Amino acid sequence: MKKGDKLRISTAMLVTAAALIPVTAGAQQAVEAESVQQGIGDIVVTAQRREQNLQDVPVAVTAFSGDTIANLGIQSSADIGGVVPNLEIGLPGGEGNQPLIYIRGVGLADFNSNNSGPNGVYVDEVYVSSPGAQTFQLFDLDRVEVLKGPQGTLYGRNATGGAINFITAKPSRDFEAHASLSYGSFDAVTGEAAVGGPISEGVRFRIAGTGTHAKGYVHNLFTGRRENGQNSFALRGQLAFDISDTFDALLNVHGGKVDVRAPQYRSLGMLDPDTGFTAPCAADAVMANQCGNVLGYVSPPRFYDGNYDKSEPLEVGNLGASARFNWDLGGVTLTSITSYDDNDKTHREDSDASPFAILHIDYHVASKTFTQELRLAGSTGILTWVAGGYYLHEVLKQNQTVDLFRELRPLTPDGGADPTGATTGGAPVLFSRTINRQTTEAAAGFGQVEIEISPALRATLGGRYNYERKRFEASAQFEDAVIDGFPIPGGVLPLYAFDNSDTYENFSFRAGLDYDVADDVMAYASVSTGFKSGGFNGGFLSFDPAEAAVQAQPFDEETLTAYEIGLKSTLLDRRLRLNAAGFYYDYKDLQLYTLVNTGALPLSLLDNAADARIYGAEFEVIAQPADRLDMTLNLGLLDTKIKDFSSAGTDYSGNRIPLSPTVTFSGIVNYDVPLSPGVLLGIQPSVSYRSSQFFSTDNNPLLKQNGYWLVGGRLAVKDEDGRWEVALFGRNLTRKKYINFAIDLSDFGFIEQFRGEPRMFGVELRVNY
Repeated sequence: MKKGDKLRISTAMLVTAAALIPVTAGAQQAVEAESVQQGIGDIVVTAQRREQNLQDVPVAVTAFSGDTIANLGIQSSADIGGVVPNLEIGLPGGEGNQPLIYIRGVGLADFNSNNSGPNGVYVDEVYVSSPGAQTFQLFDLDRVEVLKGPQGTLYGRNATGGAINFITAKPSRDFEAHASLSYGSFDAVTGEAAVGGPISEGVRFRIAGTGTHAKGYVHNLFTGRRENGQNSFALRGQLAFDISDTFDALLNVHGGKVDVRAPQYRSLGMLDPDTGFTAPCAADAVMANQCGNVLGYVSPPRFYDGNYDKSEPLEVGNLGASARFNWDLGGVTLTSITSYDDNDKTHREDSDASPFAILHIDYHVASKTFTQELRLAGSTGILTWVAGGYYLHEVLKQNQTVDLFRELRPLTPDGGADPTGATTGGAPVLFSRTINRQTTEAAAGFGQVEIEISPALRATLGGRYNYERKRFEASAQFEDAVIDGFPIPGGVLPLYAFDNSDTYENFSFRAGLDYDVADDVMAYASVSTGFKSGGFNGGFLSFDPAEAAVQAQPFDEETLTAYEIGLKSTLLDRRLRLNAAGFYYDYKDLQLYTLVNTGALPLSLLDNAADARIYGAEFEVIAQPADRLDMTLNLGLLDTKIKDFSSAGTDYSGNRIPLSPTVTFSGIVNYDVPLSPGVLLGIQPSVSYRSSQFFSTDNNPLLKQNGYWLVGGRLAVKDEDGRWEVALFGRNLTRKKYINFAIDLSDFGFIEQFRGEPRMFGVELRVNY
């Protein structure tokens, strides 16, 4: 069967399933639904830097209300990837670490912390620059907006593939308060609270916070402890000032902390026991967990079991502030957004995921980022426009260590390690340290105008000039090491030092038309370009100074030209909303990350492929077939192909882009059953599907997750006016075992996998005032 036939059959099966079994299908999209008599409510978004009805925005946008996010049990920014079609978020370092964000196949699978991906992450219009800060707790949200396609004419930086906007709840003019507390599987306790309202006639406040503590779902047989738990909190305070009738201000101070034992991976051995773990295993034996690593360790048979000798903290601290000022100049509004964010992360990783100290890596990154945006916006006659400037200054420091073969323990008869056994001293010890400092300065001028050609026809034109300069200082040394049986004199051996810099410039544009085909039916078409600057390899370089000098050279910028058509419609007296979009991307010089196994230590490479092409479609159906019943179905189709690319002697031409499944589907159904006057029973089943996807540029079948479904649900007894709610919830109800990222470390005889969460249940209480 041809690949295209498989795609068409898969699509047909999904659409048929959605039509025949609507109660089990559902997406996790924000729908502020009213009763069937009034129809589907409007969703107000700020995707184009002004408040608009979602159906009037000629851009593919998926939006969620804060309540919908909470009902689906989404607690982290990385969890959004499970509920949006054609959006994937991988976690190569596990929960709490930086994400790899792919929108419609556009992303960067580089887990090094100095290289931001091509999709922008924004919190209250502030760009989150450091990748290490892009995973954060979600609480007290107004909504989330996922914009697809290049957004450079309106958004700060690195919005080649799209942007994810997290908009928090703002201080209100009336007193408000809410709180929630939940308890679930693995002793997971999560609390959230917010309070706000007026202080005086022109001053308002809002304070919100959340905290989570949980024992982990991974059982460490070596120590008897639970791993992959949670221990985090976050706080946010806001003050809003009406300084005059034409001038207002919003101040925001926020911070958070993660302090938990570092997430543990699953080690999948690649060497054949019958050869004394010296020859590769067959692929099916590797996937069946019948093989071992270079020291003969075979992981336990149970998916969520492991043996880990290193169980040290993952510590992440965030602290930031922003100030937004709006000044009405009479038909024109001047907006200023100033922000400063400080992020500090230390991740002490048991990279070999075994009881042996084969490979232990410590990652430390600290970043300080200042941004300033100024923009003018107005509407005069047939023109609605926005123009502005953006500036970013970031200093990011990395301190990373690799510890090889520190100590070894004897194996027990079952292939595990004896925690009471004496260490052997292992092979010669090799401890290296890499210290990097990257300084980034970025500036841009942008503008966009919407022209009303006729009452039914509008044109959009926009442009952006980008300038970016990066300086990358790197050094490496051996420490506390024994080489060929001899200690290093003085304990330190310098390896190399570099001080490189590069500058990038680009002009990007957007041009589009949107036309009102009929009342509540709009069609649109656009062509736009995107740009992501080049940069430097922030990972571990070769111990050979000559090879490291090649790796340390900057890679070039990447560009994308996107063509899109779409339809947005509200039909049947607002009982049905149908939106669709089709797109084609011409991707030039895309930045690809590859991990090359050398027979000694794997080398990380960042390079520019010649080009790639991407095309696909998205469909969204929102319906209210009966009173108190609403459902949403989302379907994403995607085809990606790398063209004319080879690196380190390997040809990747024709491969799929990582983290780009061909089919994504999600949905949710809400049905409220009256129990008594003023009391409802809320029934909310949900489901999502991802087809197979690769986690590496070489499309290694051992670094692949086959297609899978996830089923969840929520059953709530609640006050009809929303004052209180008691709910039971469940996630991954079918106990699906899946991974959301994998890394090839065959130099050490294993694959590193990060496991998805198992089945979880819980109970939650919410109160609102």
